Amino acid sequence: MTARRLSSADRRAQLVGIARGIIANEGSDALTLTHLAGRAGVSKPVVYDHFPSRSALLLSLYQDFDHRHISDLCATLAQTPAELRGRVEAIATAHIGCVLSQGVELSGVLAALVGSPDLEKMRRESERRYIDVCQQAIQSADGAVLGEAAAIAFLGAADALGAAASRGTISPELARSTIATVLLGLVDS
Repeated sequence: MTARRLSSADRRAQLVGIARGIIANEGSDALTLTHLAGRAGVSKPVVYDHFPSRSALLLSLYQDFDHRHISDLCATLAQTPAELRGRVEAIATAHIGCVLSQGVELSGVLAALVGSPDLEKMRRESERRYIDVCQQAIQSADGAVLGEAAAIAFLGAADALGAAASRGTISPELARSTIATVLLGLVDS
């Protein structure tokens, strides 16, 4: 196998993209470093240079999801006027959009990493960043406040509604509007 010359960052991004595709199309059990190397057309040592273990690869996939989720939310909020209803709608829309675009891959990654202390730490850090962005966005809307307990409740509801929309149990629009309603009800203005 001859690896096409890519920078280290480009190779890593390529491998993450291929890994996401494997999970989406074949399931998380199919994702092995050997299978990833074969699909990427590179030798196993090239994959191992970037991911010393399957868990490291899965954690990298979770980080990729987290980065895109926060980036999408921030980009949406940057284009949203600082009024409460608009901010709440933007948060709900971005949340559902991200979950639907990442749903299959993310649930496979999470399932494969159940019980991993590294994942739990990463999830807590990710949730903290997401809550911070949401709290700041709400506060910029006429000084409204999304308290800590309310933010945790919002996140739990948003994740559950996003998962239901991803499974097709409810429509994405119903999930989005319910998230917005829940969030608006949790805000102290």
